[in-house]
Amino acid sequence: MLKCAYQNLIRRHEWFPVALLLLLGCVLRLAALGSLPYGLNQDEASAGYEAFALLTEGVDRNGDSWPVLLTAWGSGQNALLSYLAIPFVALLGPCALALRLPLALSGCLTLPVFWLLARRTRGRFFGVTALFFLALNPWHIMMSRWGLESNLLPFFLCVGVYLTACAPEHPWAVPGAAAAFGLSLYAYGTAFFFLPLYLIAAALWLRRRVPAKQFCLALLLFLLLALPISVCQLRNALGLDALTVFGVTLPRLTESRQAATSVFGGGSAAENFRTFLRILWTQSDGLSYNSPGIWRGGIFYCFGLPLAAVGFVASLLRRRDVPWEMPMRTALLCALVCAALVRGNINRLNMIWLPLVYFSALGAHLVLMRLGSWAVCGVAGALVCFLLFFSGYSRTFGGAGNVNYFPGLGEAVQYAEGLDAETVYITNQVNAPYIFALFYAQVPPTVFAESVEYTNPDGAFRAVERFAGYEFVMPEDCDVLILHWSEAAGYTVLASFGSYCVCAGGAA
Repeated sequence: MLKCAYQNLIRRHEWFPVALLLLLGCVLRLAALGSLPYGLNQDEASAGYEAFALLTEGVDRNGDSWPVLLTAWGSGQNALLSYLAIPFVALLGPCALALRLPLALSGCLTLPVFWLLARRTRGRFFGVTALFFLALNPWHIMMSRWGLESNLLPFFLCVGVYLTACAPEHPWAVPGAAAAFGLSLYAYGTAFFFLPLYLIAAALWLRRRVPAKQFCLALLLFLLLALPISVCQLRNALGLDALTVFGVTLPRLTESRQAATSVFGGGSAAENFRTFLRILWTQSDGLSYNSPGIWRGGIFYCFGLPLAAVGFVASLLRRRDVPWEMPMRTALLCALVCAALVRGNINRLNMIWLPLVYFSALGAHLVLMRLGSWAVCGVAGALVCFLLFFSGYSRTFGGAGNVNYFPGLGEAVQYAEGLDAETVYITNQVNAPYIFALFYAQVPPTVFAESVEYTNPDGAFRAVERFAGYEFVMPEDCDVLILHWSEAAGYTVLASFGSYCVCAGGAA
């Protein structure tokens, strides 16, 4: 009876649950975005400062004009987030909200794309179930609220997979898929491992389903988009110098990040895959900013993995009955291969989680349709799990006790700037403290490039000793110090913010 009532509701009023879930999902990803998490992670600050530098002077902090890949720490940082953040930084200034909006909006846009994909493959009933699962998914909520550049990759891959599924009936979707896949190469470098496998499989599937005209146009578009970043990566692999063409720079990195984090830089594919299986089983990589742990939500809740197994097996058994599901099955299989190539943590393996959420939703959909009136208990249980996750997430990342985003450091830097001190020291208990000084003090990139002194100028992660007005190795004499509260004993505290305080130079 409940099954029939549910089907009748969706058949007549599909827009209502879809609109409600889309609204809820957007609120969870956008509300209090500038203060939850409280503070900034060093990778967020780096991407944000590059956006500010490109906006104001057309160069990054290393002096490269409009680079296709940011040199950043030395070993590179993906550039797409910084470019997308430029209009928000122009409108709101350098702040956490401006930097996180591109990620949060991409997370919001993923929701309707994911729903349309699920609806296309298995109909409107499954579409609502899939949207419910993604809207309340812990991993997707956390990554949408964190301005890490690699978190853009799932959105572009989702768009590409959806348009691939649409292509047999709408051939002009193929160039759109090619554009999404081409842009994904600028979102995160692991796309170079995923895309060759996926595109070969997709091309074989589409070869008799799409006219040659659209297929050739898509291929040309993808090659044009992929060419600059591919040439940049190749030149770095060959050790060639930076190259600037028509104002666009292909920089020379101190070390290739892809080599350092994959089997191509050493390590074992078997060990990488064992690490992935451990992450999958525990739904945690040990990094609290990637996952709160399985009992507080994990990647997709404690019931997600068994449901994903049910959904994937069901998909394989009925693959001829559901032909448009092939792109999502392929995406999962290609991502599993990538898990052996990449030294895993949750954000490096982020191409795999959306396919797993999809098959978790499929498993749940198949189970719920068999439970009849008991399905209400399953939905209620999922909502309880969500409430436990989000309450824990809000408490952990919304206050000054949060250790991953250096809460209060930005306010401390801005306060110190107002003191007109000749030199300011920032504690080394912060990861890459110089990037916070650059971001919050809005230091012109040319000033930084002219005055910076590195401890290890050729290192993969270059440590800055000082640049104009700022010190990061404790000097003998300094006007103002920004310290963690645990270091402030014996100093005169001028102001305190979150976990950090501004102190006068010299002992009290």
